[in-house]
Amino acid sequence: MNFQESLAKIIDPKQALSTGSLPAFSNMTPEDQARFEMVWPALEVDRRRKIVTALVELTEDNISLDFTSAFFFLVKDEDAQVRGKAIEGLWEDESRDWLNKLLELVAKDPDSTVREKAALGLSNFAYLAETGKINDRWIKKLREGLFEQLNAKDTYVSRRSLEALGYFGTDDRVIRAIQDAYNSDDDLVKASALKAMGRSINKRWIPEIGKELTSTEPSLRYEAATAAGEMSADELTQPVIRLVEDHDREVVLAAIWALGQIGGPESSRTLKALANSDDEALANAANEALTELSFANNPLNVMNNR
Repeated sequence: MNFQESLAKIIDPKQALSTGSLPAFSNMTPEDQARFEMVWPALEVDRRRKIVTALVELTEDNISLDFTSAFFFLVKDEDAQVRGKAIEGLWEDESRDWLNKLLELVAKDPDSTVREKAALGLSNFAYLAETGKINDRWIKKLREGLFEQLNAKDTYVSRRSLEALGYFGTDDRVIRAIQDAYNSDDDLVKASALKAMGRSINKRWIPEIGKELTSTEPSLRYEAATAAGEMSADELTQPVIRLVEDHDREVVLAAIWALGQIGGPESSRTLKALANSDDEALANAANEALTELSFANNPLNVMNNR
């Protein structure tokens, strides 16, 4: 189906939305993009939501499809749900144009959910910054943009911003921000502090992470286990192993993943036992962790994980 036919189908409210018509909006020419942008605002909001959701799903299922130009336009939609979905569609985009747009969205979008998604997207760029894939000028702009959101009125935005800043974990201001969040009486804020600790790969946080592995709050045990794995904290092997018998399913899965990152003989023995579990989900998680562990030990022989 060509572009004009596809455009006619989405415009017509009597036509049921078909995903078969949507690939035509991949890699649009400037002329087609202009036509798409001209007709889009006239569509009913429910139809716009369905289309952008379908575009995101198509992107996930078929990597040859590129709706980047469409998503860039859709983050300006008047509907917050459409804008939020468009952010999801650009999750893999590493362009500086997208980084700049995310910084604008996290600071100025009127909807808190959109701002939160923008902050989550900025985490990807913070990771790229720490791996040397962004130059100093953009790193400064990114870091300052995230710091500005630490005091955001919406707690979810400030939490996601702190989590993103975790990748800059040797920065004194980040260390203070993580400590302040960890001292919070709000468990959600504390959980974000633990996530930031893990991302920082800063061993100064090992005592705090170790303490929260035995927290009475499942979300804190979960984040602590994940942080222990992020740091490959072998000194926390035993308390993480104990969590594979936790009553909370998500905590168990986090502990299994962490053991694959931590490695060592004790982790390996525990994971091999779990790989023989009658519980298919646990067995699969253990096998994936064993693959990670094997790769760390011998990258050239990743399949030798038994």
